[in-house]
Amino acid sequence: MESLKKEILDIYRSHHRGKENAITRADFIAKYERFGFVPFLFLSDRQFRQIYSEIPICTCEKGGFYPIRKAELLEYRDYLRKKAIPLFGRFNLVCDAHPELADDVGQMNLYGEPGGLK
Repeated sequence: MESLKKEILDIYRSHHRGKENAITRADFIAKYERFGFVPFLFLSDRQFRQIYSEIPICTCEKGGFYPIRKAELLEYRDYLRKKAIPLFGRFNLVCDAHPELADDVGQMNLYGEPGGLK
């Protein structure tokens, strides 16, 4: 799996540098299957998503890309923040629905830090 991860990262570095060259996972697999990257034929979407999550690429609404500018990293941070804030809201919703579990732990957080769930 490590060699496949390196191969996928090399493709992003070579062909999908910068946000303007972002590509969705589905398009990535379809495109590079055609060019003879046989391992992609045997890769499930779940396996590809696992590899995707372990390589240093950014994502945006257009797909994944290898960052080449500081602005892209900052945009990626903001993109992730927009996704994370609703998750915190979901966590608070669950805590509010189960006050018997949350009432004695003080300020709740998602990281198990002092004052939060462990």
